[in-house]
Amino acid sequence: MGIHYGQPHDFHDGCNVHITFSTSDSSTDGLLADCILAMCKELAFSECFILQEKEDDIYIKSVELKRRDGVTSVIYEDGIPLDRSFTRTQVLHEYHGEHHYNLPRCADNPASCIQLLHTFITDHSRVPLTELSPIVFHSPTSYKPLFSSLPVLVALVEHDTIITQSRFMEVLQRVSVRYYKNVASSFVDVDRYPTWVYGMSPKSETSFSEESWVFQYPRVLIFQLNDHKRAVFLRVTGEDLTEDDIVKFVDDFLVGEEMEPCYGI
Repeated sequence: MGIHYGQPHDFHDGCNVHITFSTSDSSTDGLLADCILAMCKELAFSECFILQEKEDDIYIKSVELKRRDGVTSVIYEDGIPLDRSFTRTQVLHEYHGEHHYNLPRCADNPASCIQLLHTFITDHSRVPLTELSPIVFHSPTSYKPLFSSLPVLVALVEHDTIITQSRFMEVLQRVSVRYYKNVASSFVDVDRYPTWVYGMSPKSETSFSEESWVFQYPRVLIFQLNDHKRAVFLRVTGEDLTEDDIVKFVDDFLVGEEMEPCYGI
């Protein structure tokens, strides 16, 4: 998403994580700032911020990860073994189990250390509920590392419903936490991306009048990240849509409900 110098700003669309690096002109482990910058360019769902004080600050002193949901943790400090640093990151595991890594000694193998930080950031960057936009979604490396191979639950929601943190958004947040390990949950602002949302309709639907369920929001569907031409649609929409409806919809999908052709996501 970008590399910046200075303090982090507000989260932009499509960005789930801020990674902040403090630098130094000396180092115990020898992690070069240039190598960290190269890593940042591969993390399309994040923005990196370099807190550089002097021109000759070429080493990484610390790495802090802040997620969109407000969780913050220092995941690396120069000279501190990774097993100690990772032990202090329990707050990042609120929604899922811990990962297991082979932990190199950074001073002996800086390259492996940076690769592990890349993996660790990717593993811990997904929040339960992610806002989708077509530009970020269709960029080459956008959500694929973040969503992994999970099916994607999409709620199509009107702008006012999103910004007022309505009852539906509270329902969606609870559902996203409940199914965190099984489904990547997301939402799309239908007022911002009407053309994209139109494609998230089944080809079997022949009526596209304003009264059609296709144009009643919120509306929910599920698709696989590797197949943008097929989806499963929940035909209960709008004010009639309840938390129980969404839970049953997800459960039915997970036990094998078949997908149908759609216009394209």
